Parts: sequence; structure tokens; C-alpha cells
Amino acid sequence: MKELILKRERVFHFLSLGLIAASLFLKDPVQKITILIVGILGLLFLSILKKQKILVWVYLVLMAGAAIAFYLMHKDNSAIF
Repeated sequence: MKELILKRERVFHFLSLGLIAASLFLKDPVQKITILIVGILGLLFLSILKKQKILVWVYLVLMAGAAIAFYLMHKDNSAIF
């Protein structure tokens, strides 16, 4: 399975970047953060399979930053949760 994913790495990379780009055009904040996190998780998964430690840390920081920014933007709006 790992070999198959690494063989088709560009397809998975493109799909993950497409999810990240698509999250920019969504209006609902919960959908936006969900799609963004899924896209970052796809990139994180690929970097783990390729054993790229620095990219793993970069994607983890990006994911944490997205979650923190979402919380800070919507902590006063309790209707979202």
C-alpha cells in the first residue's frame, strides 16, 4: 500500500492542495476548517511516508495554527459549536 501511494504521490499531493484551495471559497466556518485540516492531513501523511521530518513539523504547525485561528475568530460566537 505504501508503495502504491508513493507511486501516485503527485495525485495525492494535488488532491490535498486542491482541498486546501477549495477551503478558501467556503462560507461556513466549520466546513472551511474541516476541509483545510483534511488537506493538511493529506500533505502530512505523504511527508510521513516519505520520511521528511521537517515537513512533518511544518504541517503540524500549520494544522495547529489553523485550529487556533479558528478558535480565536469564533470564540465569542457560540452558535457555531
